[in-house]
Amino acid sequence: MPDPSDTAAVIDVVLRERAGRDTAQWDRMRSAFAPDSHVSLSWFTGTGAEFVDASKTMHDRGSRGFHMVGAPSVDIVGDQALAHEGTTVHARGTLAGVELDIASHGRLYQRLIKTDGTWRITDLTMLYYKDVVSPVDPAADVTALAGVEFPVDRPYKYLAAILDAAGYTIGPDLPGPDRPALVDQYLAAHHTWLHEPQG
Repeated sequence: MPDPSDTAAVIDVVLRERAGRDTAQWDRMRSAFAPDSHVSLSWFTGTGAEFVDASKTMHDRGSRGFHMVGAPSVDIVGDQALAHEGTTVHARGTLAGVELDIASHGRLYQRLIKTDGTWRITDLTMLYYKDVVSPVDPAADVTALAGVEFPVDRPYKYLAAILDAAGYTIGPDLPGPDRPALVDQYLAAHHTWLHEPQG
């Protein structure tokens, strides 16, 4: 059985990374990542350090999106851990002249390694389930949204459209319920990584 203190430490790192991002505490966020970490999300692919820098730039440009994070589930094998938690990305933007609040639901996955007694994230990715969209003004005329050309026709298409309008490149091939084979491959890779010793 894993040491309960390791489970608690993994949860702390996972929540520290998200809290650091949402509250613009960039050093706190940066401390959660291993030096050779990798991040792959709707709008970003790169290292953990680059993700922190890109998140700061996004914040400095005026983005005030935030995340609602559920209780993490943690599996630990030796000095490796897999954490995942239900996550909703909240964002506000304008499409076809309509100001929208977007809640993009999914599940965030982190791979973590323990080095010199400290747990850090070595990989962070997200499985996107669906977007829920509502006009900021309930009385707004939303008929113009029917003509929106989305950058990707995927469960995260509204989030993608808002990010695309802000100048971000959106990955078209992220796992989602519309591509179950890709989801299976995605989850199998996490399981394989957890149970294979890292050299």
